[in-house]
This record gives sequence, structure tokens and C-alpha cells, in this order.
Amino acid sequence: FIGDIQGCRDELERLLSVLRFDPGRDTLEPVGDLVNRGPDSLGTLRLLKSLDAGGVLGNHDLHLLAARRGARTPKPGDTLVPLLAAPDCEDLLAWLRAKPLPAISARTFSSIAARTVS
Repeated sequence: FIGDIQGCRDELERLLSVLRFDPGRDTLEPVGDLVNRGPDSLGTLRLLKSLDAGGVLGNHDLHLLAARRGARTPKPGDTLVPLLAAPDCEDLLAWLRAKPLPAISARTFSSIAARTVS
């Protein structure tokens, strides 16, 4: 499980390399917020789709989908414009829309978000 990728494709690729991730053997399950804030939301979705990543949607992913529909306006700090303008945007968003929302049960739930700092 990897949480809060937030459009940081380079960092994700480095992490997968350190982990020796093998798509033929391993399963990648991002835990929401795949896009926005980081510099490469487009590259992040392309990479995750190519790896057949599973996972769930986060609030930034929902914001992207709503912005594409015109239900929300991108915020000044958003980094979604290159993704929304990409020729494969509809294909990537269809892939993203197929992801479920996280399910929270009555049992104890905890989540940790971390960021690598260089």
C-alpha cells in the first residue's frame, strides 16, 4: 500500500525501484490521492495504469474527476492542467473512475501519510 502519491511520479518510481517492485510478481495498491500537488499527475496516472495498479480514490482524485465534469473549478495551486489537456485524459480518467472509494468499517482504522524529503 502506498498513500498520497499526489502526482509525484519521480518519487514513486524511485520508491518502486528501492522496493524492487516487479509488476509480474507484486501488486500495487495506492491508497488515494494519486494526483495533484506534485509536478506530474499525468505521468503518475500513466505509470499506475501501465502497472495495473489497484487502490482506492482520495479527495484529490475526486476533485480531478469533478473538475473534468465542470462540477468544480481547479484551484490556483492545483497541478491538474497538463492532465486535463492530455490526449489520453479520457482514457486515464475512465481508469481512475473505476477505482472504489475507501471502505471504512466500525473497526479501528488507522492511516499514515508520509513524504520523502531530499
